[in-house]
Amino acid sequence: MKKISLLLLLFTSVALHAQTGGGKGNLGNEDINIVKEYTPVLNDAFKINIQPDQDTSKFIALGWLKYNVDDKPMNSAFNTRPIKPVRIKDDAIRKLYHGFVKAGYGLENMPLLDVSFNSLRSKNFDAGFRFKHLSASGKIKNYGHPGMSNNDLGVFGTRYFDKFKLGANLDFNRNLVHFYGFQSPPELFSKSETKHSMNDLHGRVFLSSLNKSKDDWQYSTALDFYNFSDNRKANETNVKFEAEGSKLMNNAMFSMYASFEGGEIKQELFNFNRSIFRLRPKFVLRENLYTLEAGANLAFETNNGKNDLRIYPQVRGEYQIIDDAFKVYGEVSGDLQRNDLRSFSRENPFFGTFVPLVNTNRKLSIIGGANIKLEHDLMFAGEASYSRLRNLPFFINGYDSLYPVTFSTVYDQVNLLRIKGSLEYKQAEKVTAAISAEYNNYKTDQLKEALYAPTFRFGFNGHYNIADKIYLKADLIYNAGINGIAYTKSDSLVTSSSKELKGWLDASLGVDYRYSKVLSIFVQLNNVAFAQYFRWYEYPSYRFLGMAGLTYSF
Repeated sequence: MKKISLLLLLFTSVALHAQTGGGKGNLGNEDINIVKEYTPVLNDAFKINIQPDQDTSKFIALGWLKYNVDDKPMNSAFNTRPIKPVRIKDDAIRKLYHGFVKAGYGLENMPLLDVSFNSLRSKNFDAGFRFKHLSASGKIKNYGHPGMSNNDLGVFGTRYFDKFKLGANLDFNRNLVHFYGFQSPPELFSKSETKHSMNDLHGRVFLSSLNKSKDDWQYSTALDFYNFSDNRKANETNVKFEAEGSKLMNNAMFSMYASFEGGEIKQELFNFNRSIFRLRPKFVLRENLYTLEAGANLAFETNNGKNDLRIYPQVRGEYQIIDDAFKVYGEVSGDLQRNDLRSFSRENPFFGTFVPLVNTNRKLSIIGGANIKLEHDLMFAGEASYSRLRNLPFFINGYDSLYPVTFSTVYDQVNLLRIKGSLEYKQAEKVTAAISAEYNNYKTDQLKEALYAPTFRFGFNGHYNIADKIYLKADLIYNAGINGIAYTKSDSLVTSSSKELKGWLDASLGVDYRYSKVLSIFVQLNNVAFAQYFRWYEYPSYRFLGMAGLTYSF
């Protein structure tokens, strides 16, 4: 920059000298003083502000302006064709078969025959029947005759109308066992002497509504009866009539349930009549996140001439903490539970000629629990309850030096604490698995121990589907903390004492191979641990059972 400024000054001086007549020769001896270096200056820019003179906010129509657009079609070689609508594939309607025949044979001389026949798909009715036979005649070393058989025969039918359905079913069951719970030589008692056969005839006629409108009353009613008898002079007849109606009102519902049942019980030494009348009004309120139920349970009991009226609360609440994923609930209730020979025989068929029958008064039950969906296919359920029970039945084994062990019932007042939980996994139709655990704490009043009531229960069941051809099944049951009565004979004196039975495990495996849509092959293995356990005192199980057979659908 300094050099440029100096050159400019020199050029200017020469020009001035030439203009003043300076001649040729030297420039002279003038002095040039540089005061400062050159600094260029640029003036600030400014905007020319010009406002329009005319008002352009108004539109002036010019009538003489006309636009004519000629409609000239454009020729194209492109041709269109209609597209067929996409057809949505409906879910295939599963083919129904009239029935099936299942037959098999297993260890311990165990035949199986299961026959079922049903009507096909219909909007007007359905009907059918079923017959099943299962028996075993194998022996157990050092014990009596453990042979058993079970036969079931049933028919059913339902007729559907526009607004209701009418149906009926009739079933007959014959169950045969032997009192083999003795270690005397089997020849001491013949099979006929230890035989216990039980016959159960049951029928039901029902009528229920099929109203599609939510505003209509929904109702159901049924007439139920059964006759239970055995070869030891026991006979029990019971008739039950029940009816229920409900009405939906916006997000609330009112329902009323009423029933009456009564009958006669005969045993070898006595007979008596008994009946129960129930009335259960209930009001239910449902909102998005919660459900509330409030009602009462009235039970009027007549038992061998004695009358009692009991009123129980019926209160329940549910709350959805996370919609369809986390639900908690609580309940306060009570009820009168009917005890009879028919229900006892299904749990323990080795009862004797005398079984006291008293209804259980569940004075109060407090229940709390939660259902949690841990993952899409994984569900957890947990529950804790406390109950005050009066006349809770327990089985007790007896002793007779001249006859095998039989069972009767004793009753006691009990405070029961129960904690249980389950975990279930389900992946469509391919895999299902469920485990459950239960803990029971019995506080008895008169009995030293809660007889034949397990303290711990554990269960597992699952199946695995391989390409819709092979089905694997597994089941496991474990019970522990079971107490019975042991008898000791010394000369002519017999003493009894509480005895804890060893916990027992029963595990089974099964395989079904579907050769075709109508024919399959099955193999079933029970008690695969080869453990001889005692469900009842002095009544051991078979160590291992296996069965194979075929199933044919028609």
